[in-house]
Amino acid sequence: MKKVLVASAALMLAGGMYVSAASAAAVEPGVKITGDARVRLWYQSEEYLNAGMFGNRDGYDSQTNMDSRVRLNITGTAAGGAYAKVRIRMYESLMGDNDTDPNPATVQKSNSNNNIWVDKAYVGIPFSDQFTLEIGKYRSTYGPLGATYNFFYDDVHLTGFRGIIKMDNVEINPFVEWMEEAQNDALNSDNKMADNDEIRYGVHVKAKVNKDWTVGGMIGYQDDSRVDNYASFMGYYDAPTGLGYKPNSGFFGSIYTKGQSGAFGLVGELAVTDGDLNGFNSWEDDSDLDSGTPIDYIGSDDTGFGGYIFPTYTMDKLTVGLNMGFTANGFQPDRAYGFVMMGSADNSKISTLRIGDTGDWLWAGLVTSYQINESLKLTGNLVYADIDAWSSAGPEGDGPYTNSGGLVAAGETVGFDPRLDSAWELSAILQYTISKGADVYFSAGYLKPEFEGSDTEDDGAFGALTRFELKF
Repeated sequence: MKKVLVASAALMLAGGMYVSAASAAAVEPGVKITGDARVRLWYQSEEYLNAGMFGNRDGYDSQTNMDSRVRLNITGTAAGGAYAKVRIRMYESLMGDNDTDPNPATVQKSNSNNNIWVDKAYVGIPFSDQFTLEIGKYRSTYGPLGATYNFFYDDVHLTGFRGIIKMDNVEINPFVEWMEEAQNDALNSDNKMADNDEIRYGVHVKAKVNKDWTVGGMIGYQDDSRVDNYASFMGYYDAPTGLGYKPNSGFFGSIYTKGQSGAFGLVGELAVTDGDLNGFNSWEDDSDLDSGTPIDYIGSDDTGFGGYIFPTYTMDKLTVGLNMGFTANGFQPDRAYGFVMMGSADNSKISTLRIGDTGDWLWAGLVTSYQINESLKLTGNLVYADIDAWSSAGPEGDGPYTNSGGLVAAGETVGFDPRLDSAWELSAILQYTISKGADVYFSAGYLKPEFEGSDTEDDGAFGALTRFELKF
């Protein structure tokens, strides 16, 4: 912890530079509760490209399913302006064994069957109007679209310190954040007792150039002191324990912009990750190894690059745009980035094809939106993607291991056969505002993949989803 204490002290000192003689203005103390709820109902055809089903889709039927969740945001504010924030998630589960509630005793992991758990719990200390320090368990989003799904760094779960420094039209966010505290290896108590931490250090800067244009960027370094126990034995990683990972250390960064000039709009982002960090911004985490999964999800051979540009033109109620982008050398964007069948937060329900999976991508998507009236909006997508498949995956391969079409192979690679060579998507989303704070989305898409290196049939995949959202 020594290195962390030094860094933390430096961050606190930086905060002290902005402390004013008088504390932040007094506020009315109290507790505020807000929240949101979501229910999703979807259909997916039997060719929906689920993990491991490339070439082995016989016997799988189409499926209809539903899930739901409720989240509460609780903010407690002290008289001097300091605050504590908590987010409570409830249920968030598929309908299935409907006569049995999810087990609240289950250890919380992403999407596990728990009744209630907390995924945010932190305090904020406003030293002045210019500087606030937040400490605890929180989530970070840095990018041009704010709360909308960003390309590189979106809704990343962290525990640590971050600053909010505001100077005129510039906001600066220095951070020191733990990804893992000591070795997460239930089978090795010696490592558990060691100070083998995985920590991120960095800063994000965002500037409002004028009322229409914003630019920003971030740069960081991840230091991983965990023990390297990634080994190959009898065709598996670290066969004696069934666990395996390499320390994921290296630099990462991005630059972005968003703006509007008359009818013309533009949003774009360019990002880079050290080879050992390719895939580090995924929802999946290679540090969760107690289950015995013999896979290091993060890291590959080369430094990864990725980016996109999305110009748009608006004519009255019609907006036409072209989303173009690429991933190279094992880079992967955030899982939620994308369209309907390729990417998006809902895509795992109707297609698990993630942009950046199984190879290096080039894509272009024509996106057309029409605001029918104040309550109704229709968006259509026509997308083509060309994929240069990785020959192997994992820390010693061309790309990070992924859940789409990857099979554990002997040695230190993950093979892809058949290889996804290209794909077309035709999709649409209809958004209807029922009342203020209540919206329903209807989305549907058809995806036509093309494979190489196998006799697999290029069957198209169809999916449709309805999502109800409530904010209160």
